[in-house]
Amino acid sequence: MRSSLLLALLALASCDASSVDDPSAAEPLADGKADGLSAAAAEASKLLLYEVQVRAANACREDLGSSAQRAACSAKVAPDVEYRAEGMSCAELDDLEDIRLGTLDDLVEPTNDFRQGITLAYIHDTLHANTVWLMPLFPNNDRWSIPDACDNLGSPYAVRDYFHVSASLSRACIVKGLDEESSDDEGGPCDGTAALDTVIAAAHARGLRVFLDVAFNHFGHNYDFYDTVDHVPVRQRIAKGEDLDKLWRFDKTWEAATLHPRVLDSEAALDDLAMRDALAKKDLASLDARCPDLAGRARVRAFTMWRDALDWERERFPCEPSYLEAALPGFYLGKNHWDPARAAGDTFTNDWRDVKFLFHHEDNQAHQHELVREREYLFRVLNYWASRGIDGFRLDHTTDPDGGMAPNEWRYILGKVAYAATKRGQARPLFLAEEFGDQQGMADVVDMLTEGYVFDITGRNGQTKDARYVERTLSNTERFGDRALVLAALETHDEKRLTDGTGFDPWTGAGFWGLGLTTWSAPMILMGQELGEPYGLGFRKSDLLRSRFEGSPNAFAEADQLAAFYGEMMRVRLDPKNRALLSKDHAFLRARDSGQADARLYAAVKWSSDKNVVFVFHNLWRDNAAQSYFIPDDLAKTLAIKDTLAYRLVDVFTEQQVGACRSGADLKWDLYVALDRDTRLQWLRLELCPPQ
Repeated sequence: MRSSLLLALLALASCDASSVDDPSAAEPLADGKADGLSAAAAEASKLLLYEVQVRAANACREDLGSSAQRAACSAKVAPDVEYRAEGMSCAELDDLEDIRLGTLDDLVEPTNDFRQGITLAYIHDTLHANTVWLMPLFPNNDRWSIPDACDNLGSPYAVRDYFHVSASLSRACIVKGLDEESSDDEGGPCDGTAALDTVIAAAHARGLRVFLDVAFNHFGHNYDFYDTVDHVPVRQRIAKGEDLDKLWRFDKTWEAATLHPRVLDSEAALDDLAMRDALAKKDLASLDARCPDLAGRARVRAFTMWRDALDWERERFPCEPSYLEAALPGFYLGKNHWDPARAAGDTFTNDWRDVKFLFHHEDNQAHQHELVREREYLFRVLNYWASRGIDGFRLDHTTDPDGGMAPNEWRYILGKVAYAATKRGQARPLFLAEEFGDQQGMADVVDMLTEGYVFDITGRNGQTKDARYVERTLSNTERFGDRALVLAALETHDEKRLTDGTGFDPWTGAGFWGLGLTTWSAPMILMGQELGEPYGLGFRKSDLLRSRFEGSPNAFAEADQLAAFYGEMMRVRLDPKNRALLSKDHAFLRARDSGQADARLYAAVKWSSDKNVVFVFHNLWRDNAAQSYFIPDDLAKTLAIKDTLAYRLVDVFTEQQVGACRSGADLKWDLYVALDRDTRLQWLRLELCPPQ
């Protein structure tokens, strides 16, 4: 806008838990209420998310940017990643190989200047976001069926190990020249989990939450099956004749080791487990008898699979260093789309060539053992990261008709994660679902959904984005009632850039994004959006944020002002003086003369239960727009506006009064707003005039 501002718990947790024989009756969790909304939804409305692609966020090239930026890039500790697109050509290869990739350590550098880096300090101090959403950080498929000729990393969502952070994201591993596949005689495996711990601690010290991104309807090819040290394998439960439906009663089946789980990823930890656990000792002995040549992490991974293998899988268990799809094929969906796979080659595939789909069919009663085993494993993954301080999870592609993953399975997994968090004395994690299928079903399970706003508000394909269009789009986000929010974003990592096909330039895009801050939503900004970055940062390949570099063709001359605009919008949303912005209660305003919406201006009023009132006006496009609005008597009564009292309007960004004090009667009759073509928005707080 170069605007006036620049001048200065899960629904599942509270479901009735009746009979333990009812597999959908989870142990009830504490769930308060705030203003008629669930405590979890109310908490989620306070999120201001910033999505980070760690590899690209602080990537650089030694020949790009100012002299200081080039020198910093030359000194940067960065992974040397080999391009492995087998049998493919890549016209961009020479340019891409010159990119020095970012690491998690870069995020904790002490600078809030985006030219020096995208850091926690920048995200918090400049943008005033309060949540960092990290795209997948885990070792992933970078060798098998790479879907893009220019990939050297594979898809982040083709994960091969959910219990370790990729070594290439850790400076310590890079300096040692080690990764998660390095052998003991090379210096031992190395992963980036410690670097993530540092980021979590630094984020929490600033009051930032950290979200992790996971995809549980599929795994990448050649999945390395690590697991926690101490848990009761489903195989043991079956052998004891347990009723697996009773696992829904989290209190009755609570395992103490769930409180602070450890990963079984070394032979020393395996030997220790065998010494103190008779069943583990027996399983290890039977594995060693079958596969006497296994050693190192291959033996550890084989044990984690062997102790959870069903009888039919043990009969054909491979002894060579193996992967999950060969050792425990029952984790995967078979070619018939209904039963678990029977072998590594019997897996369902679609055009996602870099992944294999997991088996999730709850309604396939003949294979409940496979389903429960997988469900418990996915719980352990999320619980492990929650125990390390992760505050929430973005859940990729949650319901899947092919694999069978449905809301009830998520109800179990997320409910158990929340229950474990409360046992640890942690805040309940928040859950954001990317949902294409059963949106209404998932609204009962998670706190936020991505679909709806992210596609509609940008109005691609030539829609006329006037005030009525915006009103319809924002009203559509209310379709879940009080159960779940809709993510307010112009784009996510796999969308086109906001300027592509929308008609937005960086400033109009920012104005449209700001609409999400005036709705009951969870606003999210994609890294680089606040800098006017026009380039589509593909999430499958190494890249860099070009707009960070001085002299780059993508550098936006007004990036400092634009980032400040985004930051101020986020700051005032959470200012207690403007608490109406967090409320669900709102009404659209109508022009006094026509009784209709003015196509050029989005006009609405928000109010809280204690009658904090904020009027919001958005100049949608680059027009000089002025209009007089009226406030009907019934709305004025709701807002507690009285005809005889004197009121003033205060700009929430500058805290300056706009116009003279006026009686309630005058304000109701003529609420006038005038925004010039370069002013994107005006948010005005209603206050009583101070006594004369």
